[in-house]
Amino acid sequence: MKTLSRRDFMRAALMSGTALASMGLVGCSSSDGGSQDTGGTSESSTAAGNGTTAQTTSEEEITLAFWTLALTPTYTDYIQGLIDAYEEEHPNITIEWQDLPWDGIQDKFLAQTAGGNPPDVVNIWSQLALTYGGKGALLDLEEYVTEEQKSIYLESAYDSARLGDSVYALPWYATPNITVYNTELFDQAGITEVPKTYDELFDAAVEFHDKTGAYLFTPSTVFHMFYAYGIEMLDESKTTATFNNEEALELLNRLKEVGDAGAIQTDPGTWDNWDNDRQLYANEKLAMIVGGAQTVTRLRDEAGEDIMNSTAVCEAVVGPANVSAEAIMKLVVSSGSKHPEEAIDFANFVTNDENQLDFCKLVSIFPTTKVASQDEFFQSDMETLEGLASYYCSISAQNATDMTLGISQDEDVKGEIDNIMDMIFASDMTPQEALDAAEESVNALLQEQ
Repeated sequence: MKTLSRRDFMRAALMSGTALASMGLVGCSSSDGGSQDTGGTSESSTAAGNGTTAQTTSEEEITLAFWTLALTPTYTDYIQGLIDAYEEEHPNITIEWQDLPWDGIQDKFLAQTAGGNPPDVVNIWSQLALTYGGKGALLDLEEYVTEEQKSIYLESAYDSARLGDSVYALPWYATPNITVYNTELFDQAGITEVPKTYDELFDAAVEFHDKTGAYLFTPSTVFHMFYAYGIEMLDESKTTATFNNEEALELLNRLKEVGDAGAIQTDPGTWDNWDNDRQLYANEKLAMIVGGAQTVTRLRDEAGEDIMNSTAVCEAVVGPANVSAEAIMKLVVSSGSKHPEEAIDFANFVTNDENQLDFCKLVSIFPTTKVASQDEFFQSDMETLEGLASYYCSISAQNATDMTLGISQDEDVKGEIDNIMDMIFASDMTPQEALDAAEESVNALLQEQ
């Protein structure tokens, strides 16, 4: 079974808007806005030559190519509304919007970049932004963004696309984690207070499984567990792995102990697998899901009424580091854009406080800007499960992080660390042997920088 990656989780957040649309909360459109194949920066744009910034006047006609990820048709009206508003304020600028599938954007971006015709503004996820930024395909925004433009974002969100002194993306929307749990299963196990930390979950997992036959929780990926426990994974220079230590070994031994007792899933691909977790939860085989607020929306469609009547939500489970996970989608500007300043201005407009808040009112996501994140909207519905999920998202967001490493090999390094779980449970390696193997693999990757 395929594990849902963090970018898959963001995709699921937006897909959940389809369910919201059926309740009249999201406007769908038959408009074909975003369906045209725009290619990259318009040939009519004027470049200043040799990669320098083009100087424009208010009379110059400019076309910016804008790519998004799987937002049509559910969010066609919203995105087209942003484009219309921006073009009205900037009559000399035309935005050519193209919406692409998740599995198609990388190949298309690389092909058009190699062909010298990249898009100007592109919607991608954090790890891909770090990878492309490290390869020189994206603009270093620190060289262009003004203090006024930068000041609207939460600092942690802005820095999540940082490589050294460079930043390669503006943060758009996020999905901070919350905890969704089954109160009836808790009653069966005699649990009167919802566990708030991973240590509490470890302490209760075996007895809970013995009493109910259900899993109390599913661990996140090994990388995320290390992050939650404050285990440093790279040295300050980001050239050497540092996670092969006593803290990591203690955590892995504890995971193995609970796994060997049958109290957590140990099959490959079962950790941090949102699809699998929802299926288990709907069948009362899992008591807790730590995920975004869209989990409630999806369960509403997939689980029975009795399950939802026994469902409650609260803040996300955390580890000793007191941080919770959130996935953040980004807007990046191609380094080959012929009008970088205009592209940045448009990206900043799309991701400003007002526009992010409007998007949050359509789907269970959370803003990455300071003012919007404090808006009373997130406390406006304290009666429904969906409203409470949105509220607890706003609470979890206060100590949430995208958990990026700040290196161009971010995804590859995470993958090697996550393999530790399979090495222990599928390959019968000891936790120490798995740590040694992962350390060797990660150091090899880091030497490729």
